[in-house]
Amino acid sequence: MALTLALSLLPSLASAANKDLVVLNSERWIDTLKGTVKNVSAARAEDVVIIVRFFGQPLSQTPSQKSKPAPRQELGQQAAKVVALDPGQEASFEVEIAEKHRPATSWKFEPHAIWHTRVPARSGSR
Repeated sequence: MALTLALSLLPSLASAANKDLVVLNSERWIDTLKGTVKNVSAARAEDVVIIVRFFGQPLSQTPSQKSKPAPRQELGQQAAKVVALDPGQEASFEVEIAEKHRPATSWKFEPHAIWHTRVPARSGSR
């Protein structure tokens, strides 16, 4: 049974601390999140990691609690390592969703990287 939950997320810009990594698109299959990340900065991004934070209702709720809408809670986090990205380059990523995170109704991507800027060599002027 190939049930897919294709959820398109609007492009989300990473926080300023993460420079300019953008998750262009993503979709959820039964047990997998797939997406594409792009480096929109002028610097090379090394050691790119996408942290996925899963949100939803904890499984330990009793039936009497289900009548009240409970606040959304973080169920946990998982990470996906991505190849180094040159400026303007895109790469796919995939996260196999752990069993404890599968009840999640939403998630948030947090891209992180180590940034390398090239320092131009000085010319030999006297």
